[in-house]
Amino acid sequence: MKKEPTVQRPENKKSGSEPHFTDSATQPISDDLPERFKKDKSGNLADGIDDELIAKTKNQIRNLVSEIADLSKSATDRTDFFQGFLIRTTSALASEGGAVWLKDSAGGPLVLQYHINMDQSKLATDSSAQSQHSQLLNNICTAGEPALIPPNSGSLGNEEAGNPTDNLLIFGPLIINNQTVGLIEIFQRPGAGPTTQRGYLRFLAQMCEIASDFLKNFQIQNFNEQQALWNQLDSFVKAIHIGLDPGQIAYILANEGRRIIDCDRVSVVLNHGGRWQIKSVSGLDSIERRAEQIKQLQKLTAAVVNGKEALWYSGDDQNLSPQIEKRLHSYIDKSHTKMIAVVPLRKPEPSSNETAQPISETSPIGALIVEQLKDSTIENPLRRRVEVICEHSESALANAVEHNSLFLMPLWKMLGQMLQPFSGSRLPKTLAVIGLLAGVISFFALFPFPFTLSANGQLQPQIQNEVYAQTGGVLQEVFVNEHESERVKKNDVLARMTNNDLDVQIQNLEGQINQTNEQIRKFRTAQSQHLDRLDDIMLDGELNKSEQQLASLTRELELKRIQEQELLVRSPADGVVVNWQIRKNLLKRPVDRGQNLMTVVDPDGGWQLEIEVPERRVGHLLNCVRNSKKPIEVSFALFSNPGKEFKGELKSVDEKLEVYSDDGNCAKAIVCFYNDQIPADLLKSGTRINAKLHCGTRSIGYVWFHELFETVQMTYKYWF
Repeated sequence: MKKEPTVQRPENKKSGSEPHFTDSATQPISDDLPERFKKDKSGNLADGIDDELIAKTKNQIRNLVSEIADLSKSATDRTDFFQGFLIRTTSALASEGGAVWLKDSAGGPLVLQYHINMDQSKLATDSSAQSQHSQLLNNICTAGEPALIPPNSGSLGNEEAGNPTDNLLIFGPLIINNQTVGLIEIFQRPGAGPTTQRGYLRFLAQMCEIASDFLKNFQIQNFNEQQALWNQLDSFVKAIHIGLDPGQIAYILANEGRRIIDCDRVSVVLNHGGRWQIKSVSGLDSIERRAEQIKQLQKLTAAVVNGKEALWYSGDDQNLSPQIEKRLHSYIDKSHTKMIAVVPLRKPEPSSNETAQPISETSPIGALIVEQLKDSTIENPLRRRVEVICEHSESALANAVEHNSLFLMPLWKMLGQMLQPFSGSRLPKTLAVIGLLAGVISFFALFPFPFTLSANGQLQPQIQNEVYAQTGGVLQEVFVNEHESERVKKNDVLARMTNNDLDVQIQNLEGQINQTNEQIRKFRTAQSQHLDRLDDIMLDGELNKSEQQLASLTRELELKRIQEQELLVRSPADGVVVNWQIRKNLLKRPVDRGQNLMTVVDPDGGWQLEIEVPERRVGHLLNCVRNSKKPIEVSFALFSNPGKEFKGELKSVDEKLEVYSDDGNCAKAIVCFYNDQIPADLLKSGTRINAKLHCGTRSIGYVWFHELFETVQMTYKYWF
């Protein structure tokens, strides 16, 4: 027969009172010590036990209580807290063990969170004892107050609730907002007196207050984290349902989903006509689809979706099919992923009035790929977040894919956008804007405006002769006064060159001619003597040979004499030498044949413009020349006299394009003008000018924007 349970409860304390641990914390040790630790009438302890041992024990308990208080204020999770809490509490009470029981939800059953030595009691093996103990826990949790339950106690004839163990059970409730959310159970050694047991109960009640404060703070922290998660999820749901573009939704799903899931990488794969294509990867604005890693991931997704089940891989591939396992390892070798989850995304179940199909039989529209690059563990919170993201993503992607699969959807969208301004109160504003645009377009298309082409050029005399070197040599003398505009006449010697090689060649030729003449004289002298016929024939042959050699040497000498005369640089015409610092640039320097040495111009002759028309304007100019019945007018200004404009007429255009300056390919054009327009002192060869060729009139829009249109045509027209 079991004893009836005796429940002892401490005095009622006001809710919210601050716990204190000075005397009550040590009450279990000091109030009801065993007889051998009690003092006699003289104040001495029995059996030689002194006050120092009790003081030491009290200090140890105070230290443990302080450690529990510090642990409750630290940033630790619930399991680690109750582990440290229970170890220190059982140590302070010198008990055999203990357990922590918590409710998962309001109204739910108590669940064991942590225990010490519970597996060594009867509760570990006896199902009847477990039932009694479970009912006892429920009764005490319902009461919500600390309790002491003697060992082997229970109601007579009622085996539903009781203490089936040989230990004294001490219970302390964990209360948050006046609701019991759990219990602390201590397995204490039996045999202590009532006063000591009440000390145990008071101590545990105060420890439970600390644990309750920790749970309350932990609960508030969880509420804050859940609130932040719900805020993120709310923003995520709004973002993915804001449009109907699958690409935009995939981008939001990859980047925002990664933040909510709290993983390293999220990828979204969509089904394009039976072909799986990665649409977005978190952290990437564009995807290199030719990359081997992308190709392997697409193949893995296709294999997983065909298997109709989600893939959660964290290192164990024993239960994978060969097709998935092969592609999985091929991808992991490229990406070095520790954990990967491939979750198919299917169209959500239809409403109740439609025919529903099993989810596994619906055609997948895509897949969500979650990866961890460092951690391979798959925790339940991660799975729940992935499931929530997939649930919302499926509806958004399904709506977007269905919307974009409609026939000619881009055309209907464009037509709808075009008709929106003509609906309702927008119609008057739309008509006003259209009228204004029509007026502006008409103005640009119909209003005439002078069409001119700009070009740069130089002022040049009409009669201009270049002096070239007729032969190579070294320029020894210059006979022109370059600082004064000295006039020269045709064939006047302007400079003299020397050529040492030519002089040597002339001397050699003269020596050879003298030798040949001497040989001829000897042969003729020998012929005057009476020789036999054979010798006479031989002398005739040698004489003819020498005479031919003499003729050849004489002609060669004449050519060399001509080259010698060409060393004198002569003026090709009457005029003035306009070159700058001839002596400095050419004197005592080698000159090659054909090198330009000087320029002789006729200052009394006419002047003209040589302008360089850029390649992009040549077509307009030639078209104007062909269609115009009168010469094209040209206005120009001198860089040396920019304030005045002069007039001229286009004479000719060179249709051959060459590079004359930094403007690229250009066509040269000659412009004639009345020379008396320009003061004589401004007529300088090489003076730069800025010219405008007047090519009639065109619409003002064409005049202002024709170069822009041509640039766009050349840039984009031949790209496609």
